[in-house]
Amino acid sequence: MVLLVLCGGTVTWGQEVGSALTADTALTRLLDGNQRYARHKERHPDQSAARQKELAGGQHPFAVILGCADSRVPPELLFDQGLGDLFVIRVAGNIVDDAVLGSIEYAVEHLGTKLILVLGHENCGAVSAAVEGGEAAGHLRAVGTAIQPSVVGTAKDPGDKIQ
Repeated sequence: MVLLVLCGGTVTWGQEVGSALTADTALTRLLDGNQRYARHKERHPDQSAARQKELAGGQHPFAVILGCADSRVPPELLFDQGLGDLFVIRVAGNIVDDAVLGSIEYAVEHLGTKLILVLGHENCGAVSAAVEGGEAAGHLRAVGTAIQPSVVGTAKDPGDKIQ
């Protein structure tokens, strides 16, 4: 499941400083990049030394991606984007706590990012652990506790809860 939040207005994007970018255009760029990734036709944009120097002066990411910390799901690769293009927040189970929400607010309010995308994936270990239940040790308990309301809320829904 992917949740999209489209914010109003425009923002500058990547190397096209000064050009207007809407949330719809940002989404199109992500989808286009994902199609390139799926077809093994990646461009690997904005990864040069010149781009690194450009970013030293500030960032203007065109999308916020809230993704799982799972190492198999790297947003920059999945959407074929480069340095400074995405404001990526990764946390096990895609949970949103105050720190994550504050990071999203920072990207929207201070960086002008207009698109927020929540990137889910299949076979998430954090979701699997929450569905299976049991006691989690240490700080893992906080992740399971955050996911548990979704587990309970979908308990009667048909289908695989982890896929």
